Amino acid sequence: MDQVQLESSVLGRSFTLLNALASHSDGVGITWIAHSCGIPKATTHRLLGQMEALGVVARAEGLYRVGSRVFRLARAWEPYPQLLTAVRRPLNELAATTRTSAVLTVRCQNDDLIAAASLTRAEDVLLLSPGGLVPRGMEFVSTPVLAPTGRDIAMLAAAVGGGRPGSLSAAVRHAARAVSAGLSR
Repeated sequence: MDQVQLESSVLGRSFTLLNALASHSDGVGITWIAHSCGIPKATTHRLLGQMEALGVVARAEGLYRVGSRVFRLARAWEPYPQLLTAVRRPLNELAATTRTSAVLTVRCQNDDLIAAASLTRAEDVLLLSPGGLVPRGMEFVSTPVLAPTGRDIAMLAAAVGGGRPGSLSAAVRHAARAVSAGLSR
């Protein structure tokens, strides 16, 4: 099945709707979402109704939002076994040491997805939340995190603030090595 067939399938359209809902946490009306996604309104209504019955979508006051079941399922996601556990301490230490926000990202399709974050800069709170995509144009110093096999599985990165990328490199490399070592245990 090619990409066009996938996107026009029932499952593909359902995910198109979910992606649109994910970017509007305050909720959206059915007319807006149907138009935004390019899906006929009747089809949108039917799909949202089915997803609501499953808890994947929630509806209140005529507005649709991502449902609690998606949150519960997302909590079980791990980009690599034990990666989120292994990164917790080194990520927080990196942010504290460098006094800048630090993130763990993984490549998903053609995007860099934030899997974990330790935020120290107030301006980063909305930009760098887990589950979000790394904003284009934001500058980072990053180093790969390696699986025990030596394969790159993620990137550990510190946001560049105040034009000091050179001073971050050693700290980011040290933290990435600590995460990689944590996966070997």
